[in-house]
Amino acid sequence: MPEDTQPFDTIILIVDDQVSDIQLLGEAAKGLGVIHFASNGWQALEMARRLRPDVILLDIEMPDMDGFEVCQALMADPKLCDAAVIFVTAYNQVSHELRALQLGGVDFISKPLNLPVARARIRTHTRLRRMAKILANQDPLTNLPNRLLLTDRLAQAIESARRSGQRVGLLLLDLDNFKAVNDGEGHAIGDAILQETARRLTEHSRTMDTVCRPGGDEFVILLPEVQGFEAVGDYAERLQALIGEPYVVRNNSYHLSASIGISLYPDDSQDPESLYRHADSAMYQAKTSGRNGYCFFSSDIEQRMRARHLLDRNMRLALELGVFEVFYQAKVAAADQHIVGVEALIRWRNGEGRLIPPAEFIPLAEETGLIVPIGQQILLRACQDTRRWNDAGHDLRVSVNISAVQFRDERFVSQVADILAQTGVQPQRVELEITEGVLASDSLGSRQTLAALRELGVRIAIDDFGTGYSSLAYLKRFPVDVLKIDQSFVRDMLHDHSDAAIIQAIVMLGEALDLELVAEGVETRAQEQALLALGCNVMQGYLYCRPIPCEAMTELLLTGLPH
Repeated sequence: MPEDTQPFDTIILIVDDQVSDIQLLGEAAKGLGVIHFASNGWQALEMARRLRPDVILLDIEMPDMDGFEVCQALMADPKLCDAAVIFVTAYNQVSHELRALQLGGVDFISKPLNLPVARARIRTHTRLRRMAKILANQDPLTNLPNRLLLTDRLAQAIESARRSGQRVGLLLLDLDNFKAVNDGEGHAIGDAILQETARRLTEHSRTMDTVCRPGGDEFVILLPEVQGFEAVGDYAERLQALIGEPYVVRNNSYHLSASIGISLYPDDSQDPESLYRHADSAMYQAKTSGRNGYCFFSSDIEQRMRARHLLDRNMRLALELGVFEVFYQAKVAAADQHIVGVEALIRWRNGEGRLIPPAEFIPLAEETGLIVPIGQQILLRACQDTRRWNDAGHDLRVSVNISAVQFRDERFVSQVADILAQTGVQPQRVELEITEGVLASDSLGSRQTLAALRELGVRIAIDDFGTGYSSLAYLKRFPVDVLKIDQSFVRDMLHDHSDAAIIQAIVMLGEALDLELVAEGVETRAQEQALLALGCNVMQGYLYCRPIPCEAMTELLLTGLPH
């Protein structure tokens, strides 16, 4: 843009003890930024700490404190060391230039001043500083302020509110189902959705507000002046309605929702870091409460978040130390009570030796991505144990649950291949259990992953069949070997005609598609006999065996099931 229309967002500090030189330098820098003057080194440092200039035009020869000393003090201050220092000097000795560069100077302007040359040098460095500030404070995808700039503006808003007695609101917005779209449709679609979200939020915010993208699928809205809880709640509802409108990208519509966490100054915290952390805690609570909602911060939420962070740290330590255990539950051919397979199940003991229920840590492991290395450990041990059992003459397979997060990881197939090669287990002895939800989208990625696993020779089982997105279409398209009838149907099949009918339909479906069947949660002989009568022959449940450690399963394989 023309020089006279550039925004005065660049601060230029001119430091010289000669009035005539100050006037000439001021003329050279005119229109390139907001200009301030200092006539000695001490005054320059005081003004620099207050103004945080972008460019400093610094004379070398000054009484009391020369330009070299001023530059050294500037570079020693973390808040000022990014300033572009241009030395203005009548000296032309190489030693002066070398010292200036060593101290952190970026350029020289010679005296007597050549105004066009001086202006060109000043313009270059103001543009460079402006670009550097944009890169440091702006998200490159959406052009929104980033976390760094938000922190600065949040601190300013809190300080202003402290003086005026007003409230500051911070809303942390997370797109609920963005990851599924981004993984399934590709990053180009995901980027377009993020850019559209940024546009919507910006258009529906006030000039005084700051809309920021810290990263990923999270956005933050800073409200420097809020009237009360009701106003912020109403605003959060409007944002949710905004996000709920369809996203049209490349002629396809995508439907998303948002979970929003809200924290307020001074009600919830007194500093920027705590205010952000509390908004994050409230957002997580909104997600766990069902998503597509908003939640204000409370002390109870903070306690739950502290427990969650502690669990995350302990899980990472357990992974590093290799203390996750694998228990096994037998799969039994009910007709002759012979063990034909085992299911590998993760177990984790706390410091007191108590087993922590998987439901308490698996969801967090999936959310943080820790499930990928944890799942790799479990698969490795299961394959190692199965190889030993097979070598000892036991004709059985092992099934291992695979999280959707693992399945979508681009390294998953290669990890399975490496484990097969490392353990030497026969691939057909390994069965990977995935849920219906993994296949529901029928994405190209899912088909390619299953095809690659089939090439390795491993078997695929659909876990908890009938409880999710059951579809004949995906059973036909995907290479599936086994259907596992969910225990919720088995539990009440003797008393609920609907459950018995569902099981019968699944058995008929399995027979028609030549799929093996396994019934989960069998606890009584009556259930066993009813399942046999319906045509399901392989079962697992407490009737035969609870999940037990590897050593106990080895003993059970030797002795057989008790009669």
